Amino acid sequence: MGAYAVGRRFEHWVIEKLRKHGIRGRRVVLSGRRHPDVIDADLVVEGKFFGKAKTTKAKRYVSFPSQEVKQLMKGKLDFLVFNFRRTPPFVVIRFKDFVDLIKVWKKRR
Repeated sequence: MGAYAVGRRFEHWVIEKLRKHGIRGRRVVLSGRRHPDVIDADLVVEGKFFGKAKTTKAKRYVSFPSQEVKQLMKGKLDFLVFNFRRTPPFVVIRFKDFVDLIKVWKKRR
């Protein structure tokens, strides 16, 4: 199976997992194509959070995609979800956003 198909399947998988938790999300069709009418994100969550989904078959060493990290740093993306083939996904967010999440969780308890 090609890399495009694997990536697309992972994006669908992430959206389905979010839906099972009551979180609305959608996959952006043709997100990898540089076109002015297509947002530069793979996933849109709750209509306002933009993210990229990446999957890799790496076993020992992994380098984060530098373009996506730059987009996170500039605030153009809200999260990066990734996995190694057949592992649960991991989510990367900015530290400031992590602190905000912790504050919300503390208020709930």
